[in-house]
Amino acid sequence: MSEVRYDIITGKIAIISTERSKRPHDFKIVHAEKKNTLCPFCPGNEELTPPTLIEYTDEDGMWKLRGFSNKFAALNKDTNDVLNSFYNSEYGYGVAEIIVESPDHDATLGKLSIEQIKDIFSALKERYNKISEDKKIKYVQMFKNFGARGGASLEHGHWQIIATSFIPDFIEKEVMGTQNYVKQNGNCPYCDIIKHEQTEKIRLVSENEDFIAICPYASQYAYEVMILPKKHCEHFKDIDSKSLKSLANIFKPIIEKYEDEFNMPPYNVVISTLPVNDDRNYHWHMSIYPRLTIAAGFELATGVYINPVSPEMAASVLKID
Repeated sequence: MSEVRYDIITGKIAIISTERSKRPHDFKIVHAEKKNTLCPFCPGNEELTPPTLIEYTDEDGMWKLRGFSNKFAALNKDTNDVLNSFYNSEYGYGVAEIIVESPDHDATLGKLSIEQIKDIFSALKERYNKISEDKKIKYVQMFKNFGARGGASLEHGHWQIIATSFIPDFIEKEVMGTQNYVKQNGNCPYCDIIKHEQTEKIRLVSENEDFIAICPYASQYAYEVMILPKKHCEHFKDIDSKSLKSLANIFKPIIEKYEDEFNMPPYNVVISTLPVNDDRNYHWHMSIYPRLTIAAGFELATGVYINPVSPEMAASVLKID
């Protein structure tokens, strides 16, 4: 059983999920040292995971991508009643799923083909649409953790989806910031950022017909990258098949750069989208956060991150020719 707890002073949200303490940790910080343990995500071990929710197969009928509920879910659909307490809390209602990106245990994201990466984004969209049919779900977060410092608990490449019965504070703040900018300037801030970065070019990493990749002006992480659709679009769920391919095309070379330049660094990929059934102005986007530095006391105390690499320098290193 998990709980969603709210700080009575700041309103800050925490999910208390004791089931997560039972997760296996089969990774090693040194990439060359790997445990020879039974991997539940490998072909032939499907009985070690919950039942399949989504599956893409090859011409031989073998799965090339599959998804299922997270066995160690932070949230579940048991109930979302408010708990009677001095503190404000409720049962942790929600959804937690896994998307295994390839049957190859050792394949990294940068080694996958464009079609495989497109399949990942397609599966995320498909599961997003299914999960958001639940009227209790208010936000669906899609993300990937890579490496021990990136929070990955299994080596086999996978993505996660966690859907909540509340809108996370960070997302709400970002959406409200967008509304305020639109009121003051009459334009979407992300659309204005795209135009500005196309003009300045000093933080531009790459672009194609449908997407642009930049190192954000106020990057919190060294070598952080944001990928934005050039056409204004609030919801990730509205991406079409052509744009899925374009997203894969711009995304893959950046991941390859990370893997080559920093020797398989830990990182996180997150997709930020408008909350479910929300019609406010927003511009969905994807962020890649390399975990090359460690947040310490100042960052934890203030929420202000010290980034030792300017986004201009980062873009010059990551730029895709």
